[in-house]
Amino acid sequence: MTEPPSTSDPGAPTPPPTRAAEAPPSDEVTQSSEAPASDDRPAAEGPVAYLGDEWLARADRALAGLAPVADGPAVAVVVTDGPFGDRAYRLILGPDRVAVSPDPEPHGVRMTLAWDDAVAIAQGRSSAQRAFLDGRLRLGGDTSLLLGHQDALAAIDDRLAELRATTDFG
Repeated sequence: MTEPPSTSDPGAPTPPPTRAAEAPPSDEVTQSSEAPASDDRPAAEGPVAYLGDEWLARADRALAGLAPVADGPAVAVVVTDGPFGDRAYRLILGPDRVAVSPDPEPHGVRMTLAWDDAVAIAQGRSSAQRAFLDGRLRLGGDTSLLLGHQDALAAIDDRLAELRATTDFG
């Protein structure tokens, strides 16, 4: 990893500008109407372990700029039987931002699935709907909070595509 440029070096590149304020809440998660300048996007990063701390941080950065859902829930995702034990995180759909947090609390909906199913869904070999119908994905809490947010979840899935391409699912 390279060291950040020294502020005393006049020829050093300047850091990218901070991102603009988040978009106001809406009824659906969509990409911001203003596409970020290429300088605002993080440079391609090396491989990262699925659901590790760095993966969650990269996922959170990747979701920046999505418009939050006005009544969007927070979903605690619990993945069991992984190579490093169980892992829980929170997917936040709104109302203030779309984000990923390593802290699963508070949440309105809880989704629990095994590591193998989480990997299959992340890699596109299965879907959350199929895993739910087959009894491999369990939902708890107020599941009605998820109704009508399929477009929001699809936008999140699209935004995480680049991260999945550099993810080590081992």
